[in-house]
Amino acid sequence: MAAAALSRGDMGKALWDAAGAGNTGEVTRLLEAGAPVNWANRRDGQTPLVRAAQKGHAASMRVLLDRGADLKAKNKDGRTALMWVAFSGKLHATALLLDRGAALEAKDNDGRTALMWAAFSGKALIMALLLDRGAALEAKDKNDSTALMWAAHHVKVEALALLLDRGASLACKNKNGWTALLWAAWNGKVEAVALLLDRGADLDAKNNCGDTALILAAKQGNVDAVASLLDHGVNLEVKDNNGWTALIWAARNCHVEAVALLLDRGADPEVRDNDGRSALDLCRPGTCRSALLGAEHLQRWRRRRLLVTWRH
Repeated sequence: MAAAALSRGDMGKALWDAAGAGNTGEVTRLLEAGAPVNWANRRDGQTPLVRAAQKGHAASMRVLLDRGADLKAKNKDGRTALMWVAFSGKLHATALLLDRGAALEAKDNDGRTALMWAAFSGKALIMALLLDRGAALEAKDKNDSTALMWAAHHVKVEALALLLDRGASLACKNKNGWTALLWAAWNGKVEAVALLLDRGADLDAKNNCGDTALILAAKQGNVDAVASLLDHGVNLEVKDNNGWTALIWAARNCHVEAVALLLDRGADPEVRDNDGRSALDLCRPGTCRSALLGAEHLQRWRRRRLLVTWRH
């Protein structure tokens, strides 16, 4: 069937399909035949431009823009063409949209900017371009997370380094109290943890639950991250809001290597939580329990020896 015989809606759908496939010749033909350049599908509200951006087809994007495609168009999640190319790391497509006037600080339904989406996926070259064009380094989404937090959350070390080099704040917290270091410790990539620590991240920062970086790393069994934090002098016995230490969490979650490391570095197995329970009380039977029993006996022996020494 000839394109001219199609309804306006059918032509819009055909244009959307061609844009998504990167079929620039067909995009051109359909536009010349009168296809609506800003047609949006019902499922997610994507226009042909947003679809082409999602798939990274710069040539089709250029044709659509030349024919008046709306740079501000968003899908139902609020994502613009710029957000899609930033997320997928399409440098030429990103530059094209910026050259045509795409809004750097447009936000999706969760308050995320193109810079945050690039940080999310670790696209450092895109991030550098966006920042060079004036993107706000400390913009926050609806949960008050910054681009640095998103890079840490998804342990994108190169993206973290770039943002820190540009002056991103290590002290920023989201609404749940999480910092970039807390995210890196939780996810366990030691290179990210080490980078943030070397740049001055606060070792003792806590989220709203009272978790420190050490507690989060121990909770997840991220042994290398635990070791890095200990090497930087973190407080072994700090407690969360329930009085649980890193050792208690590691024992509770049966992370044997983390338990062994914490004990080796001097963690006290007899520390009690808010309900009077120790790591041994909360630990399940097995290797962790055996390690804690040995450590507890050693602690008692040391205390008895100190008491005898003091009495004499």
